[in-house]
Amino acid sequence: MNKNEKKTKDKSKSEEKVEVVKELEEVFKSASTLVMAEYRGLTVSQQTQLRKDLKEAGASFNVVKMSLAKRAAENAGYKDILDYFSGPTGIAVIQTDPVEAAKVLKNFSTENEAFVVKGGLMDEEPLTIEQLNVLASIDSRDVLLAKIAGGFNAPVTKLAGTIKGVLNKSGYAFKALLEKKESTGEINSESEESKASDEAKEDIKKEEE
Repeated sequence: MNKNEKKTKDKSKSEEKVEVVKELEEVFKSASTLVMAEYRGLTVSQQTQLRKDLKEAGASFNVVKMSLAKRAAENAGYKDILDYFSGPTGIAVIQTDPVEAAKVLKNFSTENEAFVVKGGLMDEEPLTIEQLNVLASIDSRDVLLAKIAGGFNAPVTKLAGTIKGVLNKSGYAFKALLEKKESTGEINSESEESKASDEAKEDIKKEEE
């Protein structure tokens, strides 16, 4: 290979990396939630099962070169997650309701010690392992809406202030729910639940009009 051919090949590789970084940046920005996890020691069949389960939950598990993923995250302005991009780390990209994907990740990590969740990002805010576990304990969007429609009390507080997010945005203001649930543990009172449920129904009615 002569010098010109080598330069052309190097330029091609460089352009390819730039393109990959750009694509990753777009994926990161379009996702409602990102979760980084170490997958060292997982077998091929285990990884396949994880991808299958996440796909059913509206998410994907991606393994890319960490240096490129880190650069994409930095370009996107997600500096809080840069430290997670080290070692054999996979990225769970969640586009829709993060609850179901959180349940998959939590269950999979419980069943497979080699799979270690590091943390993530939700609605461009840092997501800790503790918050992810809380997220996994919340009812899914469909279950939550079914409870509201059926007149049941919701399983999380301040539902009235976040229910519009259920209908209009994936994640339905989960940061507020997580922070509230983390600080109180459970619902404060039946009256608050009832009020939240009633106001939530009113929001749904307005959305339908």
